[in-house]
Amino acid sequence: MLKKLLTIFFLFSISSAKASPATDLSSLLNGVHTMQADFTQTVYDNHGKAIQTSDGKMALDRPGKFRWEVKKPIPQLIIANESRLWIYDADLEQVTIRTLKQAAGDTPALLLSHTGSSLDKDYTVNVINNQTPSALSWFKLTPKNQDNMFETIQMGFNKGEINQMRLTDHLGHTTSIQFKRAQTNIDLPATLFSFKAPKGVDVIDETRHR
Repeated sequence: MLKKLLTIFFLFSISSAKASPATDLSSLLNGVHTMQADFTQTVYDNHGKAIQTSDGKMALDRPGKFRWEVKKPIPQLIIANESRLWIYDADLEQVTIRTLKQAAGDTPALLLSHTGSSLDKDYTVNVINNQTPSALSWFKLTPKNQDNMFETIQMGFNKGEINQMRLTDHLGHTTSIQFKRAQTNIDLPATLFSFKAPKGVDVIDETRHR
């Protein structure tokens, strides 16, 4: 009887120790300390028709440093540095400053710089295997906060490195992000993650009363 109980306890311990999808995803994200890549972002309507494509460059440096720069067709620069995020729209001559907590739901690419252990607190994470190309390992994240502008977020990895993201909003629009020429765990200059508003632009600071 004792032997049987020990066997059951041993099997239960193995089952309990098995990593969850959220743990697996966090491990993949945390394995990348720095990253620099080009990206192409395409937005599709709820009928699957491409309605907008943009190209740019991104970089991240853990913990808490992130850069997302759209080069064309409409330039936009997003920089996160620890607790704050700057959104610079050159054509509007406007800078918006937000807290990272404010921006997390609207800027899901910030997930790439996730370092905490709260991924499963904010999202239900599942592994999905019905995507193409089949070489990628896919995770599906469903936000637990109903105020999140995205209904689902999918992240595809190739050999442990992020390759694609697919973001679907509540209207059925999908944003597909393809990363190209990625370099990981390399030295990146600190200037990539600092921002000073150009002279003469409007600054909207949404953090002042928080």
